[in-house]
Amino acid sequence: MHSHLQDVLSPPLAALEQAIDFLARIDARGRFTYVSEPGLAFIGYHREYLKIVTLADLVPANEQAILNATLERVRLTGDLQRCTLHLVKTLTYPQLVELRIVPDLSQPGEWLVIAQDMSAWAAKEERLTYEMHHDALTGLDNLASARREIERAKHEANATESQLALLLIDVDEYHRVNQAFGYEAGDLVLSEIATRLKSAVHAREFVARCDSDSFLVLLRNIPGRAHVQEVARRISDAILQPYTHHGQNLQLSIKIGAVVFPDAANDNGQLLRLADEAIVQARKEGGSSFAFYAPYSLPARTDTLKLESDMHNGIRNGEFSLHYQPIYDPFDNYVVGIEALMRWQHPVHGAVPPGVFIPLAESAGLIGFLGDWALRNACMQLMQWDRLGIHLQYASVNVSPQQFRDTRFASVVRDAVALTGVSPRRIVLEITESVLMHDPLHAKGLLEDLAELGIRFAVDDFGTGYSSLAYLQSFPLATLKIDRRFITDLPTSRNDQAIVDAVVGLAKTLELQLVAEGVETQEQLAMLTARGCHLIQGWLICKALPSAELTEKFQQGMLRTQKQ
Repeated sequence: MHSHLQDVLSPPLAALEQAIDFLARIDARGRFTYVSEPGLAFIGYHREYLKIVTLADLVPANEQAILNATLERVRLTGDLQRCTLHLVKTLTYPQLVELRIVPDLSQPGEWLVIAQDMSAWAAKEERLTYEMHHDALTGLDNLASARREIERAKHEANATESQLALLLIDVDEYHRVNQAFGYEAGDLVLSEIATRLKSAVHAREFVARCDSDSFLVLLRNIPGRAHVQEVARRISDAILQPYTHHGQNLQLSIKIGAVVFPDAANDNGQLLRLADEAIVQARKEGGSSFAFYAPYSLPARTDTLKLESDMHNGIRNGEFSLHYQPIYDPFDNYVVGIEALMRWQHPVHGAVPPGVFIPLAESAGLIGFLGDWALRNACMQLMQWDRLGIHLQYASVNVSPQQFRDTRFASVVRDAVALTGVSPRRIVLEITESVLMHDPLHAKGLLEDLAELGIRFAVDDFGTGYSSLAYLQSFPLATLKIDRRFITDLPTSRNDQAIVDAVVGLAKTLELQLVAEGVETQEQLAMLTARGCHLIQGWLICKALPSAELTEKFQQGMLRTQKQ
């Protein structure tokens, strides 16, 4: 074995001897004919020992195939080849390295071997991967990790014909802890909740923190609903024990919503959203309670008439509110706007779905009042966020067919802008294809009238109606919104993929923004962004929230309003 390489290496390569971790030369049998001094220090063996072993002897048995394949590529190509594997140092300590092997032109039949330590890089990558998928405060998996785990569990359940259950645990009015005792106390309480939650379930169960004040537990291969209820009871008992801060006891209450999959009441697999709906149903019970998801059923005819009557009282009693869902740019990672969504919390029936109360409001002649109220409040909310330093580009508000056909509608919009002082360019009115096509001439005139003011328009639920493309391009539109029914099965449905491709192409041709609604999985997002859909809306980013809760997400940096 040569004692020095300077005599046979070119000066630039010779200078590398001190700069890299391991530099050696091997012959055709893999035996070492030279090892640099830094290389000896790195590998930890005496030079005499390396004379009797081969490079393969320093590689773990389970990685021999990687080395052999790399050596074969060098033989076939005559070019430098790379691989990542472990070198076994002294005391059988494996070190992750990037190995580079190239023929040594100065010594025919021999090859240069360069190894660079990758362990620090691997450790850093492992740490970054961990941080990406875990909550920094509690150490639990985070929402991104939970979404992947839920999808894996659903595939397992379908493959094994078993059932799983998702439990969503929501801490009631947690913000009051922060307000009364400070954020440090709030963080300590959340950490304690995480500890209690893990102790309340079996070690094999998946537990995650999915929001500032909510957690989830995923139960695989459940024997039945009674088991889910028992787990929920243990969780409730653990979390409801008092918390102590500076000698003072704190008492919390929680809501637990559960959804079983697969189940007759749940055939679409959107488990997070359905578990959240179960929490809404649990709130009807008051106090700390638990509920399984159950589809909302329309009331009987007599009850419908009663519900219409209740709507008048609900308006007077402040039972209606607006929730806001972010509209997100996944390419630049920021929220560009929000959609205002109306909610009705009935004192007896609980949360009444919009699909139930909107038709009732139309038949009762109340939709105009509610729509005008929603528009004014969305405008005021934009201005309020501005004062807090939360600058959103726009707010999107739905317009019902009755509102749109009302001769006073243009005046209502102008009054809302004048009253709040918001820029008209920051208001997007969402209308459906059917509204446009009911009376195209009236629609065109009204849209052009308000567009002159600066108001923009979006076609909601695009693809579900029967609009004429010739008419569509004549309207002053800004945005198309792909209906959620084309998004749910997008990864597996070729028909939905073809429809989305067609809508993306249409939006590009007409120079319109495109928003995909109902995005709930990373797989859906990947397919949408690959097709050129630049804005998304759905549970993957954030559910619709009351203004105070959404404000807190912005202020805590969980959602951003500027490009990253």
